[in-house]
Amino acid sequence: MTKDQLALELTDFTKMAFVDPMNPESGFLTRNRINPLTNEQIMEFFLQTKEIIYQMAQHLENFTSGNVPSDYECGMLFQYVFDKTTEATYKVIKDEDVDTQFLPKEIYDGYAPDLPEYIQLKLTNIVSKIAIISSSILQYLDKKKYRTLDMNVWLSAYLIISVTLAIQFAQEIDPDDDSEMQDYLKGLDQ
Repeated sequence: MTKDQLALELTDFTKMAFVDPMNPESGFLTRNRINPLTNEQIMEFFLQTKEIIYQMAQHLENFTSGNVPSDYECGMLFQYVFDKTTEATYKVIKDEDVDTQFLPKEIYDGYAPDLPEYIQLKLTNIVSKIAIISSSILQYLDKKKYRTLDMNVWLSAYLIISVTLAIQFAQEIDPDDDSEMQDYLKGLDQ
C-alpha cells in the first residue's frame, strides 16, 4: 500500500470534523469558507505541504529507527502539523510571505504558531476536537494493523488528514473576528 492509497482510505475521518449531529464532540468545521482559496491555490498549497509531510515522516522514521511512536506522540505531531498548516494557509490567504517551517523538535520545546493571538485562541479552542479525530484514526490504523507497516507510509497518510483539516479550518477563520478573545478576556475580568 502506498502513502497516497492509505491517505485516500483515511479521508473518511475528515467527516468527523464537520459540525453535524453525528459529530457533537469532534465537529468544528462549518463548511462556511470566509476566505476561500481557488481550487488551483488549494491544490498547489496541498501538494507543497504534502511533500513537506512526506519528508518529515521519512526523517522521523530514520530518527526513531522505525520504532512506532506512542499515541501521545502521534497526537502531538498531528496537532503540530494542524497548527503549522493553519499558519501557512492563513499566510497564503492574507497574501503574506509563507515562512512557516515544520520542525518537529518544536513540539517539545514549546511553540506558538506565527498568528495573531486571537487566531491562536481559535486553534486552542479546538485542540480536544483534533485529539478525538487523531485518536480515532490511530485506533483504525491499529485495528487494520497498518501501524505495523512501513512507518513512513502510515505516518504520512495520518498527517495528511491533519493537513486537509487545517486547510479547511484556515479558510473558515474570520480574520476580523476577535470575539472569542474578547469573551476570554471578559472571563478573566470576572
